[in-house]
Amino acid sequence: MAINFDNRYDGRADGRYADVSGPGTLHLSDCLRTLVRGRRTILTVTLIALALGSAYAFLAPPTYRADVLFHVEDRSANANGAASGAAPSFAGGSDTKPSTAAQIELLKSRLVSEEAVRALHLDITATPRYLPVIGGMIAGLVNGKWGFRLPSFVNLSGFAWGNESIAVSRFDTTKQMYDATFTLVAGSDNTFILRDPNGSAILSGRVGETVQTDTADGPITLHVDSMVGAPGSRFKLARASTLGTVDRLQNTVVVQETAPQSGVIRVSLESGDAALTAAIVNNMAHEFVRQDLANRSTETDHTLAFLEQQLPGLRKDVDDAEQRYNKFRNAHGTVDPGEESRLLLQQVVDNKTRLLDLQQQRVEMLQRFTPSHPAVAALDAQIAALQGAQANMNHSVTAMPDTEQTAQRLKRDLQMKTEQYNNLLNSVQQLRVSQAGQVGGVRVVDFAETPDDPIRPKRLLVILSALGGGLVLGVLLTFFRRAMYGGVERPDELEAMLGVPVFAAVPRSQTQLRLQESVAMRRRGQHVLAQQAPGDLAVEGVRNLRTSLQLSLDHAANNVVMITGSRPDAGKSFLSVNLSALVASAHKRVLIIDGDMRRGDVHSHFGIAHQPGLSDVLRGADLEAVIQHEVMPGLDVIPKGTLPTHPAELLMSRRFQTMLDELKPRYDLVIIDTPPVLAVTDPTLVGRYAATTLLVVRHGRQPLSEIIETAKRLRNGGVGLRGVLLTDVPQEGAFLGSGYQGGYYGYDSIAG
Repeated sequence: MAINFDNRYDGRADGRYADVSGPGTLHLSDCLRTLVRGRRTILTVTLIALALGSAYAFLAPPTYRADVLFHVEDRSANANGAASGAAPSFAGGSDTKPSTAAQIELLKSRLVSEEAVRALHLDITATPRYLPVIGGMIAGLVNGKWGFRLPSFVNLSGFAWGNESIAVSRFDTTKQMYDATFTLVAGSDNTFILRDPNGSAILSGRVGETVQTDTADGPITLHVDSMVGAPGSRFKLARASTLGTVDRLQNTVVVQETAPQSGVIRVSLESGDAALTAAIVNNMAHEFVRQDLANRSTETDHTLAFLEQQLPGLRKDVDDAEQRYNKFRNAHGTVDPGEESRLLLQQVVDNKTRLLDLQQQRVEMLQRFTPSHPAVAALDAQIAALQGAQANMNHSVTAMPDTEQTAQRLKRDLQMKTEQYNNLLNSVQQLRVSQAGQVGGVRVVDFAETPDDPIRPKRLLVILSALGGGLVLGVLLTFFRRAMYGGVERPDELEAMLGVPVFAAVPRSQTQLRLQESVAMRRRGQHVLAQQAPGDLAVEGVRNLRTSLQLSLDHAANNVVMITGSRPDAGKSFLSVNLSALVASAHKRVLIIDGDMRRGDVHSHFGIAHQPGLSDVLRGADLEAVIQHEVMPGLDVIPKGTLPTHPAELLMSRRFQTMLDELKPRYDLVIIDTPPVLAVTDPTLVGRYAATTLLVVRHGRQPLSEIIETAKRLRNGGVGLRGVLLTDVPQEGAFLGSGYQGGYYGYDSIAG
């Protein structure tokens, strides 16, 4: 058996593709082409993202923010500071600026949050019953956002559509019924019926009245302040734990200092109800200021009460001292002391008065500090010094005559008691004045106003983000698809890596897509693009192939051309059929052989039967009986024939070579359409008898590694590659990914 090896694969390319595993270097032109071809994908993804973003921007529940601004001030004057003239040391002990961090923690305290929960009934949820999923969005748009409100008589199956509202100030249940959803059904004339979670009516009442009932789970008390809705409108009602609601509020509210060491605190809250959000933070502000002022007033009240308790005793001491002094004068007459005695007496009185004041301050300070506190220790040191001076002065007094000593002592006691009483009375008056003008150490700089615009969603920002995100996602998807399913696109890349020319680049044809559908659906008639649309760009590409092939055949050993590919969706049958039709139209005798005895479909393009055919000839059938003559002018066809059990063994038989030797002189061109190289070994068996082997590569769908592997298998089988045919090349404006939709070439699944 003589085998022609003149068409062996050029060994120059061996080193070029041995280690290639990717589609080559990515050029800027490739990126631009990918973007142009994927523009429909990019546009589609962008429009979808824009639609979703717009829907979110206009239909998402709005979130509002309200905030209150506090200023933590110095403690200007507390209860003891008001008496600074009489008790300067004690007043100075608490004239400090409160810690801003401490004020922040106090603002977060349960005491402040709980008052807001109770005052605004935040532990009661009363809302209209909206249509699931979209009802709340529709209600939000209808209720004032478009300047339109539905008539009050509109009521669709009890659902709310935007103008229904309810206010409940009391809804008491047992703990077992916390968080359970009750249904309140509006009736006529402001009446209502309350249904439990099971739908049973348990209570009826009227707006503005407090109603109560007993259930198996415990008593229920309800007071509805107001209700707007047509009869039959339904409202969802639930009671939550007050403590749990307080905890949630504490976790939601944000308290922070606006700037370090500024003493300015901002309290912020976000929720879906603008008015309620402002009301909550304002309530917290009022409560915090009230508690701060009450705390300071309590200190003043305690100090004032203590001083007022001392006044009666001191007044009695003054009266007693005055009585004793007058009695002595009546008994002994007026005693005129000397100048030195008067000075000594004045010193004793002043020292004693100062000593009593310090002792009084110490008693008051011990109410808040321990004896070891530095302020108390300082007072103790002053008291000890005064007591020492007092002892010295008492010793000087003993040197005076008895009558003079007694007179001076009684007068000294009277002056001392009187001065002490006057000082204490003055302190009481100052504290009363201070109490009347008491201010707290925290003041509200800005109260919250009901916000007009939500902080989320920012419609313009959301729409622009969706537009940009969709554009980026579309581009990424386009390049991802190219990376996953893309392949070689440039003819120069194929020529550089394989060392053979690209004979033709056949553009994509929408007409061929329709013809391919007809072939797949087994419609009768011929479905050849060169016949149906001779002016199609794809047909022009095949004409270029015809010209290039004619020049190549002039130097070929025979007129047999094998057209093959690496995969079944490359378009080899399309090229085989249309090339044979175009060559025949040039007044040449052409024979096309369907070498794919398993799944060949050449017969479908011409509208003929697939048997008898090639497999039958190779098993001994008469060749002339198998050839279907003149399916088109100048074109004969040998279809695939009856499905054989082992097609490769038939191709290896001498009968195949004998058949070709008999056919070559009878035709100007013999075209053999073979199965994919990577699927079966049939192409390597057929290619040994063909002087020209053409490899079909689908544009952008076959990686270079796959193409190189195909060339290797052909070379290893003794088949040389003469050229490459690039099919399904997108025309300007075509959509990447359209064209032949090939599937898995399932030989193993073919039955006998």
